[in-house]
Amino acid sequence: MEKTMTQTDTQVKEKNKIKAQTETQTESRAEAQENEYVWKNGHPTEEEVLCQSSCMGFFRLFNNLRKQRGIKLEQLVNGVMTRRMLSTIIKGDGYFSRECWEFLMHRMGALTDYFEAIVSRKELEDWREREDICLLVCESPKEARTKLEAYEKAHPKMTSMAKLFCLKIEWLLKKETASPQVLYELACEAVYCTVKEEWQEQLSGLWLAPAELEAILLVSWSLGLLGETEKALFLFHQVWNYPKKKGWEDRMTQLLCPQAALVGMQLYQKLGEFQKAFDIGNSALELLRAQNSQRYAYPLFLSLIDVGEKLKKTNRAPENLQQLKDFRDAFQVVYQENHLPCMRVWQRGSVENCYDVSLVLKRMRLSLEKSQEEICIDENGNEFLQARHLSRIEKGENRPSKENFQLLTKKMGRTLDWIMPILETDSIETLSMRQDMIYLTNMRKWDEVQKILDVLCKKMGTEACQKPRIQQEIQSIDAMSLFRMKMILPKEAQKREEKALACTFPLEWLSRKELPFLQREEGMIIGDIANLYGRMGNIECAEKLFKKLYDVYHPQQQFLKINAPACSVILAEYSKFLGDNAQYQRTLEIDKNNLEHELAAYYIVFSGELLYNKAWDYYELDKEVYRDAYRREFICAQRFAEFCKNEMLVDFFEQRAKKYLN
Repeated sequence: MEKTMTQTDTQVKEKNKIKAQTETQTESRAEAQENEYVWKNGHPTEEEVLCQSSCMGFFRLFNNLRKQRGIKLEQLVNGVMTRRMLSTIIKGDGYFSRECWEFLMHRMGALTDYFEAIVSRKELEDWREREDICLLVCESPKEARTKLEAYEKAHPKMTSMAKLFCLKIEWLLKKETASPQVLYELACEAVYCTVKEEWQEQLSGLWLAPAELEAILLVSWSLGLLGETEKALFLFHQVWNYPKKKGWEDRMTQLLCPQAALVGMQLYQKLGEFQKAFDIGNSALELLRAQNSQRYAYPLFLSLIDVGEKLKKTNRAPENLQQLKDFRDAFQVVYQENHLPCMRVWQRGSVENCYDVSLVLKRMRLSLEKSQEEICIDENGNEFLQARHLSRIEKGENRPSKENFQLLTKKMGRTLDWIMPILETDSIETLSMRQDMIYLTNMRKWDEVQKILDVLCKKMGTEACQKPRIQQEIQSIDAMSLFRMKMILPKEAQKREEKALACTFPLEWLSRKELPFLQREEGMIIGDIANLYGRMGNIECAEKLFKKLYDVYHPQQQFLKINAPACSVILAEYSKFLGDNAQYQRTLEIDKNNLEHELAAYYIVFSGELLYNKAWDYYELDKEVYRDAYRREFICAQRFAEFCKNEMLVDFFEQRAKKYLN
């Protein structure tokens, strides 16, 4: 077997070395031609070009982070795109696809959750097709195979990243039937889709995304099946330690850690080292809990319980064994009730902050109550775009050019970009601190929110804090934390929230028949204002605003089958408002729909509250008829709150337990 492995390793390496040399030579020629062209024509420096780009905010941050990480541009794009292709994008003559900019940011160890992106319908449909395969691959492999073949047929000219995805799915589908040697070769082929450097010996010198490291985990898994446990463990530890060596934050690490733990647990169990296997799995699970993430949580429950039972036989039962079983049972009930598989593959990327360009433009036009013909005329009365072309764009059939997109959005009163940081900043660290505040807001830890807000303001400086989106964020978080701490009344909170909203969104737009496209924070603030109207007894104003918000988010929710970050909160507040007004059947419909789409993405921070909302709906509708239903939902709500370590919710549910479980 050792001889076979050595021959296979050599053949694979030689084959890919020749391929990589050819590609490098091609890229070098292209780069030389490009550099000659730039010098001859006196083009501005790369820094100047980046600042002039249509995605100015993103490119500045992207380049700052690249330099901060000490990554050469060639290293970053190797295996993903040629240097020349990137140069075209930098010059403003092309655009980053969602798949590409996400992959490159991940290679630098940066989350794309910190950005909002407007993308084409085709890109979102591509993500949805892959997501449907991921949902089927573990529990319905025949259906997954059919969908994978259809996907490959529809994409004859795949990107290297798409090919990487398909090969990993192929490996999983063949796992039970193919020989270990075939699986090993397939896993290596997947790695070489995007990794052109030598990777077998040392990973820490390379810049790799979680998607690539997952493929290397499949190589490790294959080696374990071949009986090459020592080699398998070496690769596993290379991947397991990679995030720490590269300085990834925990929010980024959770994209890789749980699936790495599952491989490591298998390998250590083969060696009979059950305690080490349990410790690896438990550390991954705790990371997920701290991030309110369900990525591979269910298979981790199963593996940890299995190892825990083995330890129990040697009188070393883990303290949290019963808790793990409770989590497993609750997640299983919730998944099955919401038509989701317990076992699935998770994509690394997320489209939660991505907006379909066709829906964006159509919503903005409808909010103005303008026809397509009217929108296509500029201020001088000239037609800059044919109405029939706009019609195709709004149907998702075409993607607008950068120039037409900017003209259309400007004509409709908004200045939008393809990719924009959530805050106007060139610092990933600042965006990360902002995410910390949002997390603490969800946990209702208002004192800690205020502390981070103070630190953030000092760090950014007075001038930066005056930028519209940053000012909006500061004012909104400050208003709601003061209100939740009962330091200001609803009326004062409403005034402060309206002032925050006005930083980017004219308040008169709230009175339109339909709201235009909403950026993430704008939607959250309008939801807060609607909620405050309800608290003050202004039912009519609250209902109108909630209905308008629902009309904004519902189409995208149905199209993507997941919730946007603002959607979960807004719809949860809408259901509470309707419940307070005894519209329990409508409330139950909204809560069921909201929870189902919330569970389809990996963050489950609001799931405990949504489950409790359903328990409340059933109880109020008919507590005798729905007794089993509201008890089931309430118990699951408790477990999800415990999983997310939401102390406020856990305490609240303990106070309500007598009502729902007596």
